[in-house]
Amino acid sequence: MLLSVFVALGLWSCIISALPSCPTKPPSLLDTSIAELGALLEAGDFTSRDLVQLYIQRVGEVNDDLHAVIEVNPDALRLARELDRERADGKTRGPLHGIPILVKDNYATVDAMLTGSGSVCLARAIPTTEATVIAKLREAGAIILGKLNLSEFAGVRGLNAIAGWSPRGGQTFGAYVKHQTACGSSSGSGAAASVGLAAGTLGTDTSGSITCPAMYNNAVGVKPTVGLTSRFGVVPVTLRQDTAGPITQTVRDAAILLEAMASKDPNDNYTSAQPWDSPPRFATGLSTSGLEGARIGVVWTGQDLPISAHQVNIDQIKPVFDRAVADLKTAGAEVIDVNLDTMNQTLFEIALKFRNNVLVYMAADLNPAMEGYLKNVKQSKHGALHNVSDVLQCLRSDPKELASVYSLSDWENAAQTNITADSLEAWNAYDTVLTLSRNAILGPIKEHGLDALVMLPDLALLVGAAPGFPIVTVPMGVLGPEAETVRNGNVTITTGPGIPLGLSFTADNWSDQKLIQYAYAYEQGSQRRRELTPVIKPKSDLRSIIHRRSGRGDL
Repeated sequence: MLLSVFVALGLWSCIISALPSCPTKPPSLLDTSIAELGALLEAGDFTSRDLVQLYIQRVGEVNDDLHAVIEVNPDALRLARELDRERADGKTRGPLHGIPILVKDNYATVDAMLTGSGSVCLARAIPTTEATVIAKLREAGAIILGKLNLSEFAGVRGLNAIAGWSPRGGQTFGAYVKHQTACGSSSGSGAAASVGLAAGTLGTDTSGSITCPAMYNNAVGVKPTVGLTSRFGVVPVTLRQDTAGPITQTVRDAAILLEAMASKDPNDNYTSAQPWDSPPRFATGLSTSGLEGARIGVVWTGQDLPISAHQVNIDQIKPVFDRAVADLKTAGAEVIDVNLDTMNQTLFEIALKFRNNVLVYMAADLNPAMEGYLKNVKQSKHGALHNVSDVLQCLRSDPKELASVYSLSDWENAAQTNITADSLEAWNAYDTVLTLSRNAILGPIKEHGLDALVMLPDLALLVGAAPGFPIVTVPMGVLGPEAETVRNGNVTITTGPGIPLGLSFTADNWSDQKLIQYAYAYEQGSQRRRELTPVIKPKSDLRSIIHRRSGRGDL
């Protein structure tokens, strides 16, 4: 039975030839792909039930340190047994059959788990309809293993809230430096994916909430074009920018998940803008030669990055970025140095203008979006939630919400605004941000005839949010020992030695497939994720279930 393990992981030729370059360690969930797990399941080396048990054990080993997982699905083992029976009967639904996935706590699930977007108030409102992407993952055979921590309400709280904190999950940390930030808002998604607490995770992104956690957790994050994946059943912020996407260890794994998630949905009219009858097969045709002949614009700015904690270490980041550019060239890309078209404004001026206008339309958008979400929940006897004002009242009164510690200014602004989502004032605010953002990215692309841009994630999330542009972020390296350590309120380390760094690919809407191809070629050529080892990681691993299952000699 062990023979099938080695064949599935491509290790058999290493054994028979005793090549010195072959791996000597047993396979680990720190770097085993979804495809490799599927091959091992298909070979009978272990079952999905074995795999679920192993992941649950791994969560238990590190969650007191990382606070990545809020709750584990009590039905996960039963679901795994059912999918094992399907496999035994010769029915396999696809690459996600029997594969455990963790999802952010803002995805509505109709099961034994709660959905709170990190809030104890919202968790009392029980969804009556599942999020569309959750239903699609179940249909593809994935096992929803549990709910992941996040910045409460995906960052809709107040200016002094700490990224990765919520009343339901506490404070999430990254695994590479003790007490490092996992960023937000998909903090648990990034941390869990990086150390292998599931085969992949789902995050959401409104303004960097997939891109930033991917960077800080040495992971791959795909922020899809807004409208590529349905947001129905996802606790909203603003439908103009909200999007649902994967965070994984590899680009191919992210592509597999995105294939299962993407679709048109009558419950989300943004998906009707998709320029095809059915979305592309994102995992098909991925190649190490995917960058050959591609014209890639490289954006490096000497200006301050006003929203980046890494600004203090920008001189230490530059050589890591330059090495990434060299990797792109080695992979066959034609690299052109370009500047964002900022319309004669500094990044600081742009960031300030973004903030002032985003506050206007986000407050206006939150009201109808939350009302829409709350129409599909079973109300609690402890107090019904129908709108923003109801949620705010609970946030103020429930001591677990720590209203005296963390500001509720975002909710207060939304409750008090007299601007409606469809008003001229809201649209003018959005148009100001949209015009600046689109011009910044599409200007150099059109001027130089480029296929895509690469830049630091800190910059990509700033200019890519409002227009809903896709962003694919991959590991780029690590901050060295000379880096200065900075803390956020003595709670998390936001920059310093050992913190992972990322590289972001972006372009116009609906270029997701092309960006994934470029990111895959860069990832395979550079292998930067493998340069880092988490200081917090589970002890239990695949060797325990492979040996146990093969020792029995049966399924």
